[in-house]
Amino acid sequence: MNDTTTTPIPETLDIPEDATPKARDRIVALAAEKAQLRSQLDSLTPQVAAAATLRGELDTLRAQHDAARAEWQAAQTGWTTERAILSAGITDPEAADIVAHAYSRVATPAEGAKPTLSEWLANREALPKGVRAYLPDASGAVATMPATGQATTAPVLPPTPSVNAGASSGTAAPAKTFSPEAIQQMLGTPQGRAAYAANRTAILASLK
Repeated sequence: MNDTTTTPIPETLDIPEDATPKARDRIVALAAEKAQLRSQLDSLTPQVAAAATLRGELDTLRAQHDAARAEWQAAQTGWTTERAILSAGITDPEAADIVAHAYSRVATPAEGAKPTLSEWLANREALPKGVRAYLPDASGAVATMPATGQATTAPVLPPTPSVNAGASSGTAAPAKTFSPEAIQQMLGTPQGRAAYAANRTAILASLK
């Protein structure tokens, strides 16, 4: 007696008439598995959409976090720089620009690390003149220009050469070098500070 049972065939399933019972059972089983997977896919579709929304929110939060971290690092660097300058006894607000510019030009040695700003300022003898001029002396007083009994005036900046300047001689006019003393004089008057602000790049570039 044959005990083989035949799986009921769904009405929507197209099975060849000449298929064997075993083939029919296999086709029906595959159709049922396909229907189950389709149902699972339909249930996952809303979850995928929700995950996509969460991913967009995550990307936004990550961008905000990166921006906030960059701002924090910039503030931390500024605070560290200001503390190092003040710890060295430099209190002139305009000196911070000169010190930061000079320190940015310090090369990193082939072996070892670049000294920190505090370490660099502590090595007084190796500092550029433009930085040493703002450091206090042994008594704690910042070096100043000797009194002459006359009003201090800001040094006159050279006029900006025209496009054709120097064309007749074939040589360019030499760049003006600003000494630390001249810069201190310049910063002593409102006109001098305005001139410094207008020519800051050239002044900083002239420091040695």
